[in-house]
Amino acid sequence: MVSGTTAFSLGTQKAAYIELSGTISSSGPSSAFSSTGITPGQVRNLNDRVKNQGYRAVIYEINSGGGTVVASKEIMREIESMDIPTVCRFRDVAASGAYLFSLGCDEIVADKASMTGSIGVRSSYLEFSEALEKYGVEYVNITAGEFKGVGSPYMNSTEEDREILSEQASEVHQQFLNLVKEERNLTQEQINEVGEGQVILGKDAKTKGLVDHLGGRSTAETVAENITEQELSFESVQTTQSFNLFSLLSMDAVNSIISAISGPESPLTARLG
Repeated sequence: MVSGTTAFSLGTQKAAYIELSGTISSSGPSSAFSSTGITPGQVRNLNDRVKNQGYRAVIYEINSGGGTVVASKEIMREIESMDIPTVCRFRDVAASGAYLFSLGCDEIVADKASMTGSIGVRSSYLEFSEALEKYGVEYVNITAGEFKGVGSPYMNSTEEDREILSEQASEVHQQFLNLVKEERNLTQEQINEVGEGQVILGKDAKTKGLVDHLGGRSTAETVAENITEQELSFESVQTTQSFNLFSLLSMDAVNSIISAISGPESPLTARLG
């Protein structure tokens, strides 16, 4: 990062703001009218617009408590692929998976009161086996493979089942820790201090090496200008979609079919947040 007084080149250049809010997932929300949620495809689309329109830098404004592991990693890679300076600015919350994908930015800015960190993994599900028994409903489970039914909400899990899920969560957690340690250049002592899944306020995240700067939008803009060594004019870049009545009805029909054949979300989908 270039700090202090910088001799900017003459002429104002344009830079982009991209807002990333909501839960992180691999696919978008079911409602055509919903603007919440963060997906790799959405970020890719926005990044392409930034590239095509000749922006000189981009600030990602993040407000998310996390989401699925693989989607978070994919978003981080999308940000890393940008060949212009990138700054991540944390708003109220940028935790767990949202913190993970912010590691793709050149610099990270957080408010003193931003909630971040939460460097941990969870894999959870509801279990209905006792309710089924109470109402006389029999669950017929035909599988090939001893552990194929691990995590089913319709069967009482065994201690061995729980150990399998716990081991998987621990492995993903270690991958998360290794990524933070590498990208933030932390010592093992530092990573031990922040890696137990606790939420960390921005002011402490700066002290612990998780973010680079404390401040808000103006600080993020100054950081971007220092990196580019140019005066920048910022404007919002958003995903634009067009819908008609037929597409909305078709989308509802497709979503209904998917819901009918896919069943509940797999409990083996580890989540960051």
